[in-house]
Order: sequence, then structure tokens, then C-alpha cells
Amino acid sequence: ELDRVFSEAGLDKLCVSNRLREVVDRAMARGTARPELIPLDSVLTLTGKERPLQPAEDPHRPASLIFTSGTTGKSKKVILTHGNILSNIDGFCRRVSLPAGSRFLSVLPLHHTLECTCDMIAPLVLGSSIYYIRELNSREVLNGIRKHRITHFISVPLLFEKLYRGIQDAVKKAPLCQRVGFRILKGAVTAASAVGGLNIGRTVFASFRRKAGLDSVELMISGGAPLPIEVSKAINLMGIDFVEGYGLTETSPVVSLTPAERIKYGSVGPALDNAEVRLDSPDGGGIGELLVRGPMTTPGYEGNPEATAELLRDGWLHTGDLARIDEDGYIYIVGRKKNVIVSAAGKNIYPEEVEAALLASPWIIEAMVYGRTGEGSREEVAAMVYPDFDRLAAQTSKGREAITDDDIKAVLDPEIKTICGRMADFKRIKHITYRRRELEKTSTRKIKRNAPR
Repeated sequence: ELDRVFSEAGLDKLCVSNRLREVVDRAMARGTARPELIPLDSVLTLTGKERPLQPAEDPHRPASLIFTSGTTGKSKKVILTHGNILSNIDGFCRRVSLPAGSRFLSVLPLHHTLECTCDMIAPLVLGSSIYYIRELNSREVLNGIRKHRITHFISVPLLFEKLYRGIQDAVKKAPLCQRVGFRILKGAVTAASAVGGLNIGRTVFASFRRKAGLDSVELMISGGAPLPIEVSKAINLMGIDFVEGYGLTETSPVVSLTPAERIKYGSVGPALDNAEVRLDSPDGGGIGELLVRGPMTTPGYEGNPEATAELLRDGWLHTGDLARIDEDGYIYIVGRKKNVIVSAAGKNIYPEEVEAALLASPWIIEAMVYGRTGEGSREEVAAMVYPDFDRLAAQTSKGREAITDDDIKAVLDPEIKTICGRMADFKRIKHITYRRRELEKTSTRKIKRNAPR
């Protein structure tokens, strides 16, 4: 795979750390690419005087070539120009308040477009500080936030879900009086939000945030995948501005972002000020493919004119995502066009909607819903579920390895039956597979839908 990337990217130079030098050497020995290898340590000691960089005079000049994650198929090489990236930073910074002295915590791979544009280049442009952690887990993240007094944190839903579950578990383990107090305060904050639209959580939960080391956080942003509404609500009601955005590699990546002062749960916000969006052929429910136009959109895929022609049509970028847009311009992503399951009666079933219902269960950590051929060659709803084995162990009084398939089914089958009972008949899950390991993911922590089932 490395050899393919090296060859297709046409590399002249490659920075490599000592830790990965052996892997790179093996890949180059098998392949045809022969880029000049530059030790990463030597780059980190540069002062900038050795070879001053000249700004690109042409904004249309390619700045990066990004291989897409390929969650539903083979990856493509996305061209992003200097103008693409800078215009996206401009739109992002107009939507988000980033005062002098802001401190970012970087946790995603730097080749992730969201991380590169919004968590590295944008902070550097604004003179902010960026801090890094060694491992991607909730404990390291919380320690990093506490230690460096982080003000802005951008990540993917999976990590925010783990943080949310960690907070829930901490509350459950607290003494009875603290648990009761927390529930009373949560009820008061929820009622104030529902009745008057006020978020008093910033004051009510100030002590809790201070003890958790989250009192420095001004804004959290989730992107890259759908975010469960309950997670967004819970973190906002704790007094932390927590917003959701939407984008894709081909748009550098941000298309829309919810303003912290006007959150609509379930929405990824309105388009950035320098972006335009519209729906292509919306159905009776107002759902259609989301199209984007603006200076942040890619000029296309390198070496793939057919895919470029499919992506860019009549000046609009076709995202492949189905969405609806409300009267205020807020976008609601329904699912991927390619993932839609069509029932025997011709009704559309959006896997992401069913997945959101499953993930609201405390017994389920991960879920992937897909279409599976049933009787009469009809497509039926199927799901792969990764249960919360820690919770199952507590329920069954068994060690994780001792939990049997029957133990899993005894708890999860009725739970999923209850969840399906709240759905329309044609959306209900007909086939369930329980997994003992996490679902396979890309390097950016997205579930691979094309992985073997």
C-alpha cells in the first residue's frame, strides 16, 4: 500500500521518522518509487533560515494531494490548492471565535483534512498554540486538556462518545448523595433549556467542570461522521459550547458549522459565509443530494477525469450525501446516497438513521447498518453490532472472555427489539450480527462500510 501511494503521488522527497524508516525501506525495496529520504529529526531542528519558503504566487497551484479514506470504495487522489485551503480557513475563522491565546489540542492524524486545516494551519495562521498527545484515548485527552489548559478541541464523534460514556460512568460510581445532586442539577438545566432556551449549565456545573479539568474549554467541535444528539446535548448542558460541522476532503474540508450562539441539535449548521449549498432533486420529504459551490472546492481528482466529471457538474460539487435544509439554512445530513437501502415497497431506508437509534442504547458501542439480500432477492435491513462488554460483564458477573453468545443475545436481542419497535415497520432490522471486536475503521476512525462482513 505504501509503495502504491509513493508511486501514484509522484514523490520527490519523503520525511520519515526513525521509527518508520525500516517500514519505508521495505516498501521502497519492493516498489519502483525512489524519493529522497529526509530524516524527520533533521527537519525538526531547522530554524527556517536554511531554506526560506516562498509563498505561492498562484492560488490555483496544488498544495496537497490527499488519498481519500475509501470507506465505501477505492481511494481517490484529491487535489487541494493553496486557494482552496486558505479560503476554507477564512470561512472557518469567520464562523468560530478564536481570540488571541487560544490553545488547541491535536489528537487526529495530521493527514486528516479536518485536522490539518482547522487544528494545525488555522491556529498557526492566528498565532495560537497547538499541543499534542502521545496516545488517542479518553484518559490521555482529558489529561492533555487539563495539563495544557486547552480552550479549543476538535475531534470525531467516536472520541466524544467515549468522553461522554466516561462522564456517565464516573457519575454512576460517585457516592449516592453526589449522584442524586447531579441528577437534580441536570434536570434543572434541561428544564431551563427547554422552557426558556437558556443554558445555565455554565454556572450550575462550573464545579464539576473544574474537577474534571474541563473548565478551560471554550469550544468543542465534532466533525467527520454523524454525532449522536444525546452526546451533543449532554456536553452543551454541562456548560461547554459544543457544535457540529460537516465537510469532506474535496471541500478542504469544512462546508458548514453550527454557530455556538444558535445551536440546533441534529444539524451540522448553515454553510460557511463563503460557501453556497443547495439540494439536487429533493423528494417529497425535502431530502436530496447536497451540492456545494465555493472557493474551497477541489479542482478534481488527479489522473481520474471520469471521477472528476462525476464529482463536479455545472459548477457544483456533488457530495454524495443526502440532506435536508430548513428555513434558516441549517443542514441536516440524512445519509450517504450510496448507502441507501430500498425496501420491497420502494421506500428509502437511511442506515445512519437506524444506526443513531442503536447507538442511543447504553449496551451498544458501535453499529453498522447495511442492506442484505433476503427472500425473493429483496433487500432487507441488517446490522453489525459491537456491544459494551464492560457493561455485559457487570450484568452477567462474568469476565469478558467468559461471556457467551447466548449471554449477549439474552441482553441485546430484547434491547434491539425495543428500539425497532419505535421505528416504522420497513426500517426494522431483520438480521443482526454481534461482534466481539470493534468494527474495522480507517485511520481517521470512520467505520469501513466496504470491509468484509
